[in-house]
Amino acid sequence: MYRKPSAPSVNRKQTRFTTSRRQRMGRMAGPAAGLATALAAALLLLAACSEPAPKVGEIGAVEGFLGGIVTEEPRAALVARDALSAGGTAADAATAAYFAMTVTYPVAVGLGGGGLCLYYDHSGNKAEALEFRALTPGGGGAVAMPGALRGMALLHSRYGRLPWGQLVAPGEKLARFGHHISRALAKRLAPQAGKLRRDAMAAGIFLHPDGTPLGEAENLVQVELASVLARIRTRGLSDFYSAEMGRHWLAASTSHGGKATIGDLRGYRAFWQETDRLSVGNEILYFPKLSQAEGPAFKLVALLNAKPLAAAAGKVFGQASVAMTHDRGETGLVVGDSFGSAAACVFQMNDAFGSGAMAPNMGVFLAPSIARGMAGAANWPGHPLPLLGANENVRQVFFAASGTGGPLGAASAAALSRAVMIEGKTLEQIMSANKSAGLDRPDRVQALWCPKGIRDGASSCQFATDARAHGLAVFDQF
Repeated sequence: MYRKPSAPSVNRKQTRFTTSRRQRMGRMAGPAAGLATALAAALLLLAACSEPAPKVGEIGAVEGFLGGIVTEEPRAALVARDALSAGGTAADAATAAYFAMTVTYPVAVGLGGGGLCLYYDHSGNKAEALEFRALTPGGGGAVAMPGALRGMALLHSRYGRLPWGQLVAPGEKLARFGHHISRALAKRLAPQAGKLRRDAMAAGIFLHPDGTPLGEAENLVQVELASVLARIRTRGLSDFYSAEMGRHWLAASTSHGGKATIGDLRGYRAFWQETDRLSVGNEILYFPKLSQAEGPAFKLVALLNAKPLAAAAGKVFGQASVAMTHDRGETGLVVGDSFGSAAACVFQMNDAFGSGAMAPNMGVFLAPSIARGMAGAANWPGHPLPLLGANENVRQVFFAASGTGGPLGAASAAALSRAVMIEGKTLEQIMSANKSAGLDRPDRVQALWCPKGIRDGASSCQFATDARAHGLAVFDQF
């Protein structure tokens, strides 16, 4: 039977004494307690005021204008912005964006692919071209040598400021824990479903069980790629180009018609070279020296002074190449930092998602050799064109652009440089005109334009992604 607990006995005399004593003590301690409270509040306020500012390497280390980043894939732009906010250089931001896009934009960027960057360094007051193409091995074969990882490591080693691991980690995290597919990737993924169905690993990652492609905002997890990125973050490049990962890549390459050897892989080198240059007003326009004097890029820039896009591109590259409209597996980015340096890069897989085949247990797409690729000329598929405009007297960048998607992409980048640097047009005007030209054209251009120099900040700088795509231009202030 339930019984209500009895109330404890109380010594009322003792209770009255205790209450009275507490009241007396409270009255005596009142002024002292108030002083202690005020002192504690002052100490807390002082501690808050003296909290150390973020150090280089921590987001928020840069106050005010960070610089700007423009990419075709939005999430990569946000990763690069964090690198700039942490005090990183344009080289750091480009490297962080590259690793992010190996995960979020594998249609055009991958550890198995290649590319080309232009970099202007404000402290050295010079521009250089960095070439890291996905080359056909000396013995031929159907699979190209991976170059992008070597290239970005070389860029970071010369001009980077942040730790290597810090730049790899965001991409690794996106691969391991997943990310929602951006509209940019979804639009380029859908037409490639048939190609991806031919590889079991690629199909398991990018397609539904019924063979239809994953769509925008669906979650994409790439555990095998995350493991590779973790090893690159902790061990650097050696594991990929000469040790266990390299052997896995070679086995996959051989099974798909590749003829590369471990010697080819170990011996691959990205390299710096001089740029071509052209005076435009008070600035110098730099572009790649892809061949000898009067190479395609130089001819294109010169021809654009008198000819429209298609005619100029056709004159330099040939009408048959201009007419190709398939996805060439290319993308570009531009980034400028608050110090005055900038990078313009193009990345390639030599076709959309490379060959469509992945290295088992690596999550890395194999790029087809240039001879087998459908991207155009034998020496440089697709004719992508990065451009930089700088003023060496004031040691800072004024202009950067990257054009991808075949000869029209190169022509678009060159025409944009003329429009802003000579004709005084805004990037908004140019991108609007590009959109009206039609969404079916494969060419895309990313650009920044700072008529007073990039160190002048967001008040005068313009950053723009191609209106026909679904990229992002970021130039936040903190």
